[in-house]
Amino acid sequence: MSMDLPAIAQSRLRLRLPDISAPGNRQSGSTRSTSCIAPRDNLISLVPQTNYGQTVEGYPTFYFYLPPTEARQLKLVMLNDATNEFVYEGRFSIQANSGIASVSLPNNGLQRPLEVGQRYVWYLAVICDENDPSADVVVEGYVERVAPIAAADEASPTVLPAIYAEEGLWYDAVNASAELKEDGSSTEWETLLEAVELDDLIAVPLLTHLSFQEQSAASDSQ
Repeated sequence: MSMDLPAIAQSRLRLRLPDISAPGNRQSGSTRSTSCIAPRDNLISLVPQTNYGQTVEGYPTFYFYLPPTEARQLKLVMLNDATNEFVYEGRFSIQANSGIASVSLPNNGLQRPLEVGQRYVWYLAVICDENDPSADVVVEGYVERVAPIAAADEASPTVLPAIYAEEGLWYDAVNASAELKEDGSSTEWETLLEAVELDDLIAVPLLTHLSFQEQSAASDSQ
């Protein structure tokens, strides 16, 4: 079952998300006075209001808004939602100050891909104090890997966002739209953010993947 969400009228992209919700918070909320992020600002993950999204990728990419911060590291943690087993934990060094950034589950020959039909909970944390985990600024979401779709096999990059959006594949639609935005086409990106009520982030610059390099990881590669 799918539900239609708002879209920019002139765009060919139509976002049809599965009618599934998950616990979590796509926005970090108010932070401690000693935090490395200003109290009036927030870490925000680019996910639907339901905190749930699907992907066909074994190594998906997660986009988020990083507010101005003095922190130099962030952490991505993933667990299997059914078994609560750790799937991945890795740190990324922050080389940029603020903007829309992304981190990916690393396809490094050691890390196992997400399994089709499995749902995972992921946490993204800005590490404010290495010695105090309670000072981390955290957002949480869910991702489920689903079977590949034939329509995307030979599609050009310019139509991939619309194909993924129509199929309800949030993470893939965002990633494909980000790649088009880097090439100068921002319509799909703007449509997606408006559809999930994140239009306040449309004007925020998109940082490159090189701004967030994996520093170290402890992954389930068995």
